Amino acid sequence: MALCLLGEEKSESNIRLLEEAKSFFDKVYFAPISGVSIGMKDKFSIMHKSVDLTTFDAVFPRVPRRLYNYSYQLLSMFPPERFMAIPPVAFLIAAERFFLLTVLKKRGINVLNTKLARSPEAAYRLLDEVEFPVIIRVPGQKTGVVANKASEAKTIIGAISSLDHPVLLEEPVKNVASLYITEPEVLASVRKVSKEVDLIFGQGEMKKFKPDMETQDIALETARAMDSSVMRVDISLNGSPKVVNIELNPELTKPSGVSGVNIPRVIMKTVHENYKNHLEKPVLVKLFEDAKSVMRDVFNDKHLL
Repeated sequence: MALCLLGEEKSESNIRLLEEAKSFFDKVYFAPISGVSIGMKDKFSIMHKSVDLTTFDAVFPRVPRRLYNYSYQLLSMFPPERFMAIPPVAFLIAAERFFLLTVLKKRGINVLNTKLARSPEAAYRLLDEVEFPVIIRVPGQKTGVVANKASEAKTIIGAISSLDHPVLLEEPVKNVASLYITEPEVLASVRKVSKEVDLIFGQGEMKKFKPDMETQDIALETARAMDSSVMRVDISLNGSPKVVNIELNPELTKPSGVSGVNIPRVIMKTVHENYKNHLEKPVLVKLFEDAKSVMRDVFNDKHLL
């Protein structure tokens, strides 16, 4: 049994994952995504140096958000019988956060109150529907600006729109819990504490946290909605729990220390178990599941999009 970990760099988290993987797989290989070459002649070839990545039994993608769209294209080229710890479609959906939240909302999952506008005029109209203070940011950017009243918001929106960017309006989040999922369970949880108003992407301080059943359930439902068994789900605890973001490539070292759980080991154990379950599925079932994944990407159906 051979595993390829496909990542950007050998970060501390990736090194720990590789070390833990050796306990479960016969061969473990790290392929930096920047060094992967793709060919399309008689068939797809996916190579790192002289190593054919399509020959590995299992692939675990660990790529940064800025490469999510590319990861979807790359991972979709692997043979359908190859086991993916995170399916290609998850990267396609998670590449843009507003789209991610709309997908989850269509699945009946409670998400952060977020509004998107493509023009300043449309954004100004949205100000009548929001409560202040409000966070204003550009899609895809972690930093946001806090507006405490409509006049401040209009100034910020005007500046953003002058650069031809769409505008996101979000309710502030004061209390965020990060749940680390290896479906079907929540393996660890931490809470982010900070004085920052824009806490979703702020640094803050991690503290050990025991989520209630409602918070655990929404995190697991999010993982199922993404068809992914490995991820971090960030949930606002302001009132009823609401999903504010997911991360398919989370940092694992610090939350392991805070929670007291060896997150990399549990993840690799789950990846190995899921790989074995994958082997037991008939080929026709695997092909059917792959076809469903592609159709979900294209059509706005009630199951995923």
